[in-house]
Amino acid sequence: MYKKFAVLRCAGDIHDLPLSNPLMRYMPKNIRRGHILKRLPVSATKVQHLDHTGLDITLPIMEEDLLNPDYVKEVINEWNQKAMLYNVNATILSKELRPFSEDFNGLIANKTNVQFLYMNAVIEKIIKRSHKELKDMNFVLIDGDNSRTTYIMNQIYDHINNLTLITSEPDQFEESIEAIYEETGLAVWVTNYNINQKIPGDIIINCSRDQNKVFYCFDEGSYMIDFISSDDKIKNILIKRSDIRIITEVDMHIEDRPMNKELFHGILLNENRILRSMYMYGYRSTMFEKVQQILGKYQVEIGKMYQRGETII
Repeated sequence: MYKKFAVLRCAGDIHDLPLSNPLMRYMPKNIRRGHILKRLPVSATKVQHLDHTGLDITLPIMEEDLLNPDYVKEVINEWNQKAMLYNVNATILSKELRPFSEDFNGLIANKTNVQFLYMNAVIEKIIKRSHKELKDMNFVLIDGDNSRTTYIMNQIYDHINNLTLITSEPDQFEESIEAIYEETGLAVWVTNYNINQKIPGDIIINCSRDQNKVFYCFDEGSYMIDFISSDDKIKNILIKRSDIRIITEVDMHIEDRPMNKELFHGILLNENRILRSMYMYGYRSTMFEKVQQILGKYQVEIGKMYQRGETII
C-alpha cells in the first residue's frame, strides 16, 4: 500500500466525535474519555490535493478538550501507536493541534520549512519592489543552523555579487566558501556575532533563533527575512530598529490559487525521500539539484509578505 499524507484535526463538538456507539456521547465525560482512550475511534476520508492522495482524519478530541493538555496528550499517544495502520508518511496538523506538534511521532509538516525551501522566490518578490537590481544588492546570511544556512547559500550564491556570512562556526563553511569562489569568483565575507561595524545589507536572511545584536549593523531600509525567530525577538528588534522591515511570513500560491503552507510541506515530504531525509537528518550540498527538481514541479508564486501579521509587501 502506498504511503499518504494525513491532515489531522479536532472534532468541532460532541456530535462530531467519531464514536462507533452514538450513546457514548451522552455518557459522563470520564466514561466517554475512558472509552476513547481504550478504542481511539477516528474518522478518516480520502482527499486529493495537487494530484496527490491523502487522508483527512478527525481525532476524538473536541475543542473543549484542548483545555486539558494531559488528556489531549494521552489521545495523541494512542494515535501514535495506531498511526502506522494508516500508512502515513507525513502529518499536517490543524491549527488547534499545532501546539502539541512535539507530542506526535513522525514527520510533522510546518510552514517555516516550506518557506525556507522557496527562499529564491521570496527574494525575487522583494527585488521586484526594490530600486536596485539583483547584481547590485548586498546579501547577509545569519547562521544558526549549519544545514539550513548551507541550503540558503546554495540557493543564492550563483545569482549575487555580494554576500556576508555571520557565524560562530566559520570552519563549517570553509569548503563551501572555497568552492563558491572557485566556481563563480564570489568572495564571501565571513564575520561573527560580535561585529560592531556597519554591514552592507539590502536583504538579510536569518537562520538563527538565538538573541544577538547584529541587527544594529544593518543598513537603513534593509529587508530582513526571519521565519524562525520568536515574536518577542522580532518585536525587540523593531523597537530598536524601526527603520528596517522584517518579513516574518509570506503567502504562497500554486497555479494562481492560495496554498496552505503546512499542507504543501506535507505533500512535499510525502512525495520524496530526499526531502524527508533533509528534514530528519539535515541538508547536504549533494542534495541540491534533486531538491530543486522536486520544487520545480510546482508553479509557486509568493503573494503578500507580512511583518508580525501586518502586510508590508
